[in-house]
Amino acid sequence: MFQKFHLILLCLVAVTSVHAKTPRERQSIEQKILDQGVPGGALKRMTEFLFENQGRQFQQELYICEGQNPESVKPCHENKRTATTATVTLGSPENVVIIDYSAPSTDRRFFQINLVTGNVIKYYVAHGIGSGKSNYATKFSNTKDSRQTSLGFYLTGDTYSGSYGKTLRMYGLEPSNDQAYNRDIVLHGAWYVGKDFIRSRDPSTGEPRGRLGVSWGCPAVSVPISKKVIPILKSGSVILHYHPDFM
Repeated sequence: MFQKFHLILLCLVAVTSVHAKTPRERQSIEQKILDQGVPGGALKRMTEFLFENQGRQFQQELYICEGQNPESVKPCHENKRTATTATVTLGSPENVVIIDYSAPSTDRRFFQINLVTGNVIKYYVAHGIGSGKSNYATKFSNTKDSRQTSLGFYLTGDTYSGSYGKTLRMYGLEPSNDQAYNRDIVLHGAWYVGKDFIRSRDPSTGEPRGRLGVSWGCPAVSVPISKKVIPILKSGSVILHYHPDFM
């Protein structure tokens, strides 16, 4: 246990060294994050990844859309797409997100973490319908049209206006999620995320649903929350889709 959290601290040193000058400050930030419910294993993965890959370029398989500005990240119909590649660069983000998909959807399992202050804000977040039309995500995939959540690290990109308003592009940085762009896995708001949906009744049973709705593989938050978090996370933040049993 000591070794695990000591490693978190060593990596956090690199992430926060510009702002937190002393080991005591850095240890305080680490403990503050953990005390707010962030899974220790996920925080360790996040800090190690940031430490080991700062400044690294990741090649991405993307597409451009016929009739759209090549710089646009807005999706288009399949028959309008032309495959291409590009690179994205991991910097040193101040705000990151860990989504603990081992927790039920009725938990606030979306952890928005400020690595400089140690402040954590928690939100509800949906998983893909292919990962389980229930309170838990039990299957994960990087396959197009699987409608499953993909585990791993994502780098955030630019935004576009989608069906639920402002939507955030995400680039998958690992083999487990490197098709994120081509699958249109994005962070967006959705009406089926929040307490009201959890309490609403399933028309087929008449009983309370007791879960969030499900997406097509995207990490969907409520529409009001999306308006808060997307401007903070756009263009360079890191999001980790985490499940300790499937990573």
